[in-house]
Amino acid sequence: MMTVDGVPEKAFIDRVEGLDSGSLAMLRRGCGKPDPVEGRCPWLIGLIRGEASEPVAFLTASLLAQYKTADIGRGRHRAEGNFGKTWRQAISGSQSKSLPRRFHILLDAEYDPWTGGGDLPYRLRQMVRYSASKGVGVDWPELLSDLKFWNRPEKYVQKRWARSFFTAGQSPEKAPQSEGEE
Repeated sequence: MMTVDGVPEKAFIDRVEGLDSGSLAMLRRGCGKPDPVEGRCPWLIGLIRGEASEPVAFLTASLLAQYKTADIGRGRHRAEGNFGKTWRQAISGSQSKSLPRRFHILLDAEYDPWTGGGDLPYRLRQMVRYSASKGVGVDWPELLSDLKFWNRPEKYVQKRWARSFFTAGQSPEKAPQSEGEE
């Protein structure tokens, strides 16, 4: 779920992408911590400016930093679409049965966007690193927005990601039925 044109989310991502290589390295090392202070990046709080809670913003920024600084500078870390599409592209051509299983586990992962608690940061970090190694980017403003709404009881973020991951490339008779709400 994105805000109108993703403007606040995009503005935050633009500020993160503009960081120097040392700051990106600090974010990379802090990835998986629940907030910027614990992740030793308290300066990130000044970049947030209300676009998301500190844990969500820190998680997104530290995931973005998993890409090589040169790739970030060239825009190779960006893509269109939600993380379901990203993961589908990252594992395409692989015969491993464990890679699709990671996506199932990710959809069931717990995450509290206000405290940063849960296993989602750990699982997402592994998957983003794998995607980066395959040269597949992420739609960072959309990911930031999606993480803000991860805990919604309707699970619409997880349903959109699943729809993107499981329906692409399937014949219509094999595609799962959508559940209406996105």
